[in-house]
Amino acid sequence: MRIFWRTLAVLGGVVLLLLIAIAIAIRTVDVKEFIGPIQQRVKEATGRDLTVRGGIDLKLGLEPKLVLDDVTLGNAPWSKQPQMITAKHVEAQIELLPLLHKRFEVISFKLIGPTIALETDASGKGNWEFPSLSTAANANTQAPSGATLGSFAVGDIAVSDGAVTFRDGKTGEVTTIVVEDFSVHARDALSPVSGRFRGKINDTAVALEGDFGPLDQLMRQKWPYPVTVQGDINGKKATVDTQLTVKDSVVGLDNLKVGSGSSQITGKMAVVAVGTRPKVTFKFDAPTLWVADLSFPAIAAAAAKAVAKSKYVFSDQAIDVGALKDFDAEGEIAVGTLTLLDGRKLGQVHVQFTLLNGKLDVPLLQATALGGTVLGHAQLDASRAPNAALSMHIEAKNLDLAAIVAAAGVQREFRGGKTELKADVNAHGASPRQWASTASGNIIAVVGPATVSGGKGNPDSSLDRLAGAVNPFRDIDATTQLHCAVIRLPLVNGVATVDRSIAAETSKLGATASGRLDFRDETLDLAFHPQIRQGVKIEIPQVAELVHLRGPFASPAVGIDATATAATVARLGAAVYTGGLSILGESLLAQAKGDPGAPCQIALGHGAGTTTAAAKPAGNANPAATATQDVGKALGRLLGR
Repeated sequence: MRIFWRTLAVLGGVVLLLLIAIAIAIRTVDVKEFIGPIQQRVKEATGRDLTVRGGIDLKLGLEPKLVLDDVTLGNAPWSKQPQMITAKHVEAQIELLPLLHKRFEVISFKLIGPTIALETDASGKGNWEFPSLSTAANANTQAPSGATLGSFAVGDIAVSDGAVTFRDGKTGEVTTIVVEDFSVHARDALSPVSGRFRGKINDTAVALEGDFGPLDQLMRQKWPYPVTVQGDINGKKATVDTQLTVKDSVVGLDNLKVGSGSSQITGKMAVVAVGTRPKVTFKFDAPTLWVADLSFPAIAAAAAKAVAKSKYVFSDQAIDVGALKDFDAEGEIAVGTLTLLDGRKLGQVHVQFTLLNGKLDVPLLQATALGGTVLGHAQLDASRAPNAALSMHIEAKNLDLAAIVAAAGVQREFRGGKTELKADVNAHGASPRQWASTASGNIIAVVGPATVSGGKGNPDSSLDRLAGAVNPFRDIDATTQLHCAVIRLPLVNGVATVDRSIAAETSKLGATASGRLDFRDETLDLAFHPQIRQGVKIEIPQVAELVHLRGPFASPAVGIDATATAATVARLGAAVYTGGLSILGESLLAQAKGDPGAPCQIALGHGAGTTTAAAKPAGNANPAATATQDVGKALGRLLGR
């Protein structure tokens, strides 16, 4: 919207420039003879050439009308386009009686079919930067358009069927504004001003109406100056209400109220134009804030399109962090309920930050999310953009396991399972994917005791398939008693090497995982090793010696090591069939020490994964022969023979 307001300001300046030309025209007896003086005056004021190809005409009457056709204004020497402004038709209707007193009051001013090309060069200088129109017109002037310019006044201004383009010389990006209708009305210099705009900014439809204080008040710098704007932006209700103040080099917006859709923001804001970069300060409060209300459709559509084409979980869409070098800032925002684009909600959001010389420091970042609390701080050094350095520390406590797995696409009932998360990560890059692929640090998540409903899982969920493959009791037990779960990822340059630092324990089994997660190409290769607890009855078809989770983060595949599992089935089947536990020493069975958290302790780095020697066979004179016979019987039962 900054470009939009800048465009309106430039458009107002263009109107002023043309009104000056009209004022000169009225003083001349033969309007066709004073095109030269008009062009000279504009040249002095702007340094640009004004051309009136269609000529100029004065239509006399009770309200004389001055008409100019095919008008152009030259561009800056470095600009891409030869003309900054072209207009098909310019029309001004003038009060007759004030002319007797050499006062020029324009009843209405119309600008039809203008095309305005705004742009900046590589250093940020705009092609609209030329000497002040008010200074060039009259050193003793009062207010411009809408009030008085010397002995000059205008009531209604209208612009229709116009087009404005803004080209950023640094990035090459072009913003297009279609002006269907723009109007400003003021009865006189001391009366309030009303305005209206209808058109499009890029592909976003905008329809706004506003009420402002008298322009005489603005030009005399009698603060505060009231500003109220309301309307629709792409079909969403939008409002702005504030008190404008300008003192020295500080522009302030006090008692600021900004509304968009269902969101409402209140607070204050100031822009300090001192030094080489402006500084923005603000403090905002919002009871409810929807991110969708702050997103322009064109930007959201482009982001959605990029995500749809990407095969990665972390977006590879570059973030223009380099823009942080263009200004300094200090701000604070508090939001009661923040609704994200995917519908998830964060509560009690509180953020404080400072931005200095391209270095963003966020000392406070807190919110309630997923049933718990999140507290963190971060730093982003954009001075080296696009290779910006990111440092982040996050701690989350009392998170709800049910909410976490639901966000991961698992639909299953959970009770309990309070979760804690801690992350200390350093990275560099210009997109979430680059930050993930260069991350170094540690991420630890610990889940407490929980009761998980049993039954068949969702076949489309990788997590559900993994849980079903690792836990042979899940599909037959009404509930699973989870004692603990741990995920510890030591990251080095985007790669996490897992050596039993992922684990889970239930009342019947435990499991540890080893392998690798590579955030550089977003692939994982993990082997999960289940351990059945001593004394737990096992049905042969349920047993898996080793479960693999391999593939891309977005859709990993779950597989069972068939060779290892077949051997284990044979050995374990004999024990089950005879009713004995002759292979307690096998790696499938955990040592029974009454410590259900042993694998979790190992995952946290607090324990050592030890196994026991094989237990003695129970009461068999020839255990080897018995085992051989029982293997055949067990396999026979397994195959239905």
